[in-house]
Amino acid sequence: MTDCVEIALTSDTAAQHWSCCVWDVRTGTQLMTYRNGGPAGPNTLHPVGNQCVVAGNLTKPLLTFWPVNRQEPSHVKYMLPGPPGAVAVSPDGNHCLVAHAHAFTLYSLPTGASLASVAHHYGKVTVLRFTDDGSHFVSAGQDCRVVVWSLARTVQQKDAGRMLYELADFTLPVSDVLVGKGGLKALLAAVSLDRSAKLYELGTGRLLLSVLFPVALSAVALNALESELFVGDRKGLVYACNLQSVPRSREVHLQQDVLERCVFRGHRKAVTCLSVSLDNETLLSGSEDESVIVWHVRTRQQLRVIPHRAPVTNAFFLVTPRAMFEQTRDLPVPYPPFQKVVSTRQDRERAVFLLPAQKRSLRERSEEEPSPVTVGSISSSSSSSKGTEIEVLEQEVQRLKAINRRLYQQSIRAITNEVEP
Repeated sequence: MTDCVEIALTSDTAAQHWSCCVWDVRTGTQLMTYRNGGPAGPNTLHPVGNQCVVAGNLTKPLLTFWPVNRQEPSHVKYMLPGPPGAVAVSPDGNHCLVAHAHAFTLYSLPTGASLASVAHHYGKVTVLRFTDDGSHFVSAGQDCRVVVWSLARTVQQKDAGRMLYELADFTLPVSDVLVGKGGLKALLAAVSLDRSAKLYELGTGRLLLSVLFPVALSAVALNALESELFVGDRKGLVYACNLQSVPRSREVHLQQDVLERCVFRGHRKAVTCLSVSLDNETLLSGSEDESVIVWHVRTRQQLRVIPHRAPVTNAFFLVTPRAMFEQTRDLPVPYPPFQKVVSTRQDRERAVFLLPAQKRSLRERSEEEPSPVTVGSISSSSSSSKGTEIEVLEQEVQRLKAINRRLYQQSIRAITNEVEP
């Protein structure tokens, strides 16, 4: 059992001993490995809630699901129209986007239904991202475009309004996209091989900032406060840009002296993925030089190097799922196989799946909890003490309500100048 708050989930193109691996970034030790899923492709590795991990095969038209506390994958085969170029899972775990060639398909995970298939891009789709509220998603690829979509309109298969807007500000393929926090009010960051990193308002598509670098860019990340932007280039360097210092113009060309003060040096080949920890103190970078480096953001020093056996395809921080190290707990993958044909609207309306819900009060649930199986006198005393504890808590709640009521009345009198001298 580990006490880590954040762990790292990585994958490479070799998959000799595992398809993806969980690491303790403080010590560099392996905490969990997920096997027999083949090599995971770039932008195809994701956690699904706190129960599953999904990865798209690099060479085969296949998705693999693992229970979060098991090394072996689910026995169900999730077949796709082609090898996945990118995968995204909605925050609620109900929808899954899978890109293949220049199109992508939207699946319903609880039912396995193929809800929609969209072929809008002219080039291969390499990036798919959901917003944090799951209402919209973003697609980007080798046709130099970034497109923002409405999930509801896509599910309804309505061509009008399905696409919110598209961005065509890049002259070379888009290599990575990141969506911040806040739903449609979030920031949208994108980097391209044309050496530019651009920030947009996600809701309107308005360009906020464009930063030009001296080399092609391949990865992007934002810290949790969205105060610092990190980009990785094709030569193995990582740059940090402070977004709190407002530039005079919307387009900024970084000079060599400025770049030298904010560069992370350590990789020998192209950076493929970046991730920032929740406390904004640690940066994780994966590269084609077969290594993952853990950086200290303030000093730009290497804290640890985690070697791999092939180019790294995915590497990101993850809050440790509670059930990951509970080997005795049974966590079956609840998702049926994917349908090959897009379902009609009538089929989706007839689809039924059950979601567990508890509408009982706290008192009823606490009373139904099994008492410890010990000597009879101890069991009865424990149940009586539990009832006494509930009564004490209810009395405390009533006392706090009375205090709040008096404070409210006193505040009203103070506002209306009715306080007695």
